[in-house]
Amino acid sequence: MIELINAEQLAKATERAKAANLLVQPTTVFRQYRVTNRDNGNQYVVNFFVRKDGKRFGGCTCKGGAAGHVCKHLAAAAGLHVCIAAQKQAA
Repeated sequence: MIELINAEQLAKATERAKAANLLVQPTTVFRQYRVTNRDNGNQYVVNFFVRKDGKRFGGCTCKGGAAGHVCKHLAAAAGLHVCIAAQKQAA
C-alpha cells in the first residue's frame, strides 16, 4: 500500500494512464476498482482506504503496485474514486 498525499504524487502515473487504453470499473466493494487494459486484457484490482488518523492509502495488484510504486492503474482508479466518493458524501 502507498500513502496518498497529493495529486502531484500521481502526476507521472496519471500521464501514463491517459496514454493507456484502460477501463476502470467499480466492484461491489466500496473503494475497490477493477482496471482492465483493453489492449492486452490484463486486469488488476485497486483498493483505497482511509485510516482512523485520516491518512489515505492505495494499492494495486500489478507488479509495480506490489513493489510499492504508484502505477497507472492506481492513478486511473483514483479519478473515478474521487467522483464516486464525492457523490456519496453529497447524498
